[in-house]
Amino acid sequence: MQALERLSREHRAIGGLLDRLEAEIDAFGRCAEMDAEAVARLLAFFDERVDGQHQEEEERAFLPRLAERASPADEELVRAALVDHAAERRLLALARSNVEGAAFGEPTCTAVVARNARRYVLLQRRHARWEEHVLFSLARRTLSSQDDRDIRGAIEHLDRTRGGSVLDAARSLEEWLDQRRSLVTA
Repeated sequence: MQALERLSREHRAIGGLLDRLEAEIDAFGRCAEMDAEAVARLLAFFDERVDGQHQEEEERAFLPRLAERASPADEELVRAALVDHAAERRLLALARSNVEGAAFGEPTCTAVVARNARRYVLLQRRHARWEEHVLFSLARRTLSSQDDRDIRGAIEHLDRTRGGSVLDAARSLEEWLDQRRSLVTA
């Protein structure tokens, strides 16, 4: 199913940026300094593109169709995905609300950002693995080729609405992070 392949590619791109966020948090743990701009951009990506776009694709296009086709016993799996998305949103909000204080070196804010960002990374990774293995397996068994076309069309519509794809936004952020790391101070 092409829609699932698309969501899987997004999961991989998101995973790469989760690695980058985790590296920033690990660096903070080692040297007690946070690259607040990099962390802020990463958290903004997760808020705007992962929650605001990728998960919206799932919640508006994929999960409703899967819920329609799933057996009553499998409908709980769709609800579990929504519960995870809500938990991820809460962690992101806590981390993002403290980024400005962390940028000014406020130790409490920095600790809150680090703690909630790390929790977010763990939850997001676990959730993506679960979707890939459990939810996507269910979808392959229950969705038709017409369902796949409809889901893909809805995802493409959201891309147009958002001014680009999650994959394009991830690539752009990766390039910015790479450029930032390659700067050498004189």
